[in-house]
Amino acid sequence: MTSLSPFVKERSIAHRGASAHAPENTLAAIREAKKRGAKWVEIDVKLTRDGHPVVIHDDRVDRTTNGRGLVAGLTLAEIRAMDVGSWFAASFVGEKVPTFEELIETVLELDLGLQVELKPTPGDDVETAEVACSVLEKYWPKDRGRLFLTSFSVRAIRHAAKLMPDTPRAFAVVVPPRDPRALLAEVDCQILHCTSELIDDDALARLKESGIEFAVATINDRAEASRLLSLGAQTILTDHADIGL
Repeated sequence: MTSLSPFVKERSIAHRGASAHAPENTLAAIREAKKRGAKWVEIDVKLTRDGHPVVIHDDRVDRTTNGRGLVAGLTLAEIRAMDVGSWFAASFVGEKVPTFEELIETVLELDLGLQVELKPTPGDDVETAEVACSVLEKYWPKDRGRLFLTSFSVRAIRHAAKLMPDTPRAFAVVVPPRDPRALLAEVDCQILHCTSELIDDDALARLKESGIEFAVATINDRAEASRLLSLGAQTILTDHADIGL
């Protein structure tokens, strides 16, 4: 679990694609990330009511589409009928919530690395891992690498470990753990992802001392991103794919 040879060799990952420049978690955001120099992108996967994996962050569609309701309460056809670009800018009107399959196809076409966040609606943690892993097993080339799974859900990430034991996994936290190595061992992960809110100097020192590979999200200021990298983080997640680290 040491960070002597980090899995993610790049210093930044485009968070939900180039989400400062295009509607998050869309194919447009992935293409924009590539255009702006990203080597890796991060996206979120949730299940629809009829069990299809779609790329969207929130439990509800309200914030990022022109629809309303829980993702888990809507069918794929209902979600695909929604517009996911008009809230961001008129130039993205007509953009759709991607299926996970479409997302993978685009990432492979653009030759990007992919961080897949399993984002279950509370209650379908295991099912989200099962469906997402099944799709990856089918569509992600076996010898390609440049893929890892992550989740805030213990149940989802531990189930993913059983299904895809050879694919690296990251556990996501808000509170930096007192014993990072013990936590990663408990959840069967190799990488720790921390949100930025509670990352102070003591937490950074503790994480660096542990020797684990860790990343911080979501950092949009270049100076702060550089500071975190200098203090031990291997990777920064950012909405600005062209942050230039």
